[in-house]
Order: sequence, then structure tokens, then C-alpha cells
Amino acid sequence: MRKRYGLSLILLAGAVICASTASAKDKKVKAQPAPPKDEIEVVGHVPLSGGAITRFSSTQHYSSYYLYAEHAGSKNVTLIDVTKVGQPAVLADMASSPDGGSQGLLLVAGTAALVNSEQGASTSSAAPASTQSLKIMDFSDPKNPKVAREFTGVTAIGRNDPRGLIFVANGDGIWILKQHLAEDPEVEKAYANYVMYSH
Repeated sequence: MRKRYGLSLILLAGAVICASTASAKDKKVKAQPAPPKDEIEVVGHVPLSGGAITRFSSTQHYSSYYLYAEHAGSKNVTLIDVTKVGQPAVLADMASSPDGGSQGLLLVAGTAALVNSEQGASTSSAAPASTQSLKIMDFSDPKNPKVAREFTGVTAIGRNDPRGLIFVANGDGIWILKQHLAEDPEVEKAYANYVMYSH
């Protein structure tokens, strides 16, 4: 009887040791999630024709958000609905003024725009818009910074700060970028504790 009891204890102890070893291996195998990081990412794109974009104006009408894109030489203005930044939609394209003059946006307010018309302006090819290059840099690993995305031939840059949006125009059209600031894990944990235990 004692032999059986002793054997049972040995088998039980062995099972406990094996289980704890397997559990320790499982803990080692699980990778730690990457820490949250700040980023600027491309969330939308609108291919356009009709000349280089030289200026942006953004505005809001009720719950809709609009982007006015002015083309080189102020020959025309394109109205884009950017309410859903992942699905921007071109709503209108206003051609150059019928009298041959050039026009430019002075002010936009929702679905209304104040346009300046310059009489007798030359309709010959306008001077090409000056270009620049933009790079989205990733400094999440300060020892190894890298270029996450590059835009060449950029002719215009605009912002909508309340929504964290950046508009970039180049030969490929209009790119919509969005800023994301990482949530602090400690703040999230404190908030979760507050919600859980304060209500």
C-alpha cells in the first residue's frame, strides 16, 4: 500500500513539474506586442488630370468635409468630398472663366467659394508649378530611422488640423495623409481602471 502511495506521489509530482515546464515554455514562446507608435499614413488617393495642383483650401458644410484643389495658372478648381477619407470623391470641376481670364480662390465656405477673376490675363501656357519632395520619416526606432514613404514632384501641400489630415498633390494626383498619435498604454490602463471601478 505504501509503495502504491509513494508511486502515486512521484507520478503526481512529475505531472506537476511537466505542466509547469510546458507553461514556462508557452510563456517564452508568446511574443510581446510591439509598443504603439506615432505614424503618418496614406489613407486616400484621387487621381486627377487638368494640370498641377498649386493650392488647397479645406472647409466643412454640416457633417460633410470638402477640399478645393486649385490647378496651375488658376485655370480650374476641383471640388472633392473628403468626408470619408478612404473614399474621396470628385464632385465638380470648374473650368477657366469664359472670357479667357484667369481665376483664383480667395475664400471657401462650405459649398460656396469666392473666386477672383483677372481680366485680360494671358491664356498661354502658365509657368510650371515649382515642385519639391516630401518624405514620411519613421523615428520609432531612433537608432535606425527610415523613410516610410516618399512623394516626388509635389506641387501643393494643405492641412486640416482638426481632423489630422494632410493633403499632398503631385503628378499622380492628390494624396490624403492622416496623423495617428499612439495612445499611452499607462493612460489607457488608468482609464480602464477608472471605468471599471468608478461606476
